[in-house]
Amino acid sequence: MQVRGKKAAAPTRMAGGQPVQHTPSQSLTVPAPIRGWILNENLATVQPAGARVLDNWLCTTTGVRVRGGTALHCTLPYPVTSLFSFNSQIDKFFAATETGVFDISAPADPVVEMAETVTGQTSGEYSVVQFGTAGGDYLYAVNGTDAPLLFDGITFVSVTGVSTPAITGVTTSALSAVWSFANRLFFIEAGSMNAWYLGVDSIGGAANSFSLAGVFRQGGSLLFGAVWSLDTGAGLDDKCVFVSTEGEIAVYAGTNPGSAADWSLQGLYSMPRPLGKTSFTQAGGDLLIATEIGLIPVSSALQTDVAAIEARAVSVAIAPYWQDRVRMLLGGWNVVKAPRRGVMFISQPDSAGATKTCLAVNVLTGAWSRCTGWDTQCLGYFDGNPYYGALDGKVYLMDVGGSDAGASYTAVMLGQFDHMGAYGRKKSIRQGRATFQASSPFNARLSALADYNNTLSAPPETVANYSSDVWDVGLWDVAIWDADSTPETRSNWVAMGATGATIAPELQLTFGVTPTPDIELVAIDLEFHLGAVVA
Repeated sequence: MQVRGKKAAAPTRMAGGQPVQHTPSQSLTVPAPIRGWILNENLATVQPAGARVLDNWLCTTTGVRVRGGTALHCTLPYPVTSLFSFNSQIDKFFAATETGVFDISAPADPVVEMAETVTGQTSGEYSVVQFGTAGGDYLYAVNGTDAPLLFDGITFVSVTGVSTPAITGVTTSALSAVWSFANRLFFIEAGSMNAWYLGVDSIGGAANSFSLAGVFRQGGSLLFGAVWSLDTGAGLDDKCVFVSTEGEIAVYAGTNPGSAADWSLQGLYSMPRPLGKTSFTQAGGDLLIATEIGLIPVSSALQTDVAAIEARAVSVAIAPYWQDRVRMLLGGWNVVKAPRRGVMFISQPDSAGATKTCLAVNVLTGAWSRCTGWDTQCLGYFDGNPYYGALDGKVYLMDVGGSDAGASYTAVMLGQFDHMGAYGRKKSIRQGRATFQASSPFNARLSALADYNNTLSAPPETVANYSSDVWDVGLWDVAIWDADSTPETRSNWVAMGATGATIAPELQLTFGVTPTPDIELVAIDLEFHLGAVVA
């Protein structure tokens, strides 16, 4: 931040020649909170470019943009518990409930309840992996209570000891997590320390047991496995990691667990307990795991004692909020990257439906924000877009349009409370100006709060609905084809009234329109007068 004083006017003189001093007007430019939502800094010594509240904004490398809304994709008869996709010559998108699996690739009508593709299931929390062999591409889905489902691009097969293909040597319905490593499929046996693996390039056959009962020291059971690497891709340094419910991580090198010469334990490490068997994602070669204290890279767990690992969490900026939500929610968090948007979403499933929130983090800057009104029981990614499944049985496309499936939403930003270069002195805010880069119409309400008061103002009304002039939609000789695609700088001074020792700008924009808002905040200017020292 930078404080710039305006040149004071020359004092006028009254009768008797005594000068009358005029308080100089000063200004402060508050940059857009590109550091994102910050909750772990002392209120009196905060750094610039952060926000105390950042709801329904998404952080960019240059500012913060208003998030898009949601669009109804399909409707299921029961709460949605898992979303997963199959990408091959024919791409498929699936949703699961406690009773079945649904093909939601192309719903005929988003409002009409869909019929199950797979029936008779007893659990809806799936772990999935896509696996390619010489025979084609396949998708394995396991839930720990039903026989694994194998999808070949056309149909699902329940894999048992006598099916085609079959997995023998293990009770297949007990398999609760699946992943691939070194051209093999690995599985976790629910509630145990047993892992199982198949032969190279095999989707069936004899399953071989690999026990970690003598490796882990803190009890619990195996939760999931994954691939971890020192580089950004698949290579000779890839490691197979096994993660327990208690947060222990066993790292193995090699390609064949059945050969002592080609399989060795590289290390055993500890981190806080994970928040579910799908609470992780790949980040280059690293692995990010959502745990009880934050989103933690496996590489940090290997280098830092568990007592100090919170400082290495990707989510350290919002640690107080993250840990508060963990105390309220049971687990089952999902992590999904949306590369086209440069954002990663983290679900916060509330089985009671009391709160509807989703976390968002910029994958380049690590800046956080929060999306409200999204009942993210589970997350998925299909055809370049993120989706979430909700308790009401509906699946929604995320960050699209200008309303949440017809309901309005408000983007709220409360900046950090700032002493404005004059500690201990009162400041009176006279006027302010928010500067945007935008190609969409909007109504913005800019105000200010003082002295750490977090009571937000009433939100503004939404801008009147409008249509986007796009090809094959806009009217000929009426539409301006680039009207909603070329951002312009927009700003306007508004009167403000706030007095205090510390001041924080508050900005709100409400949307209930059809097109996706194209609005990015650049900065906020505040004009103020200094008062006396606060006694």
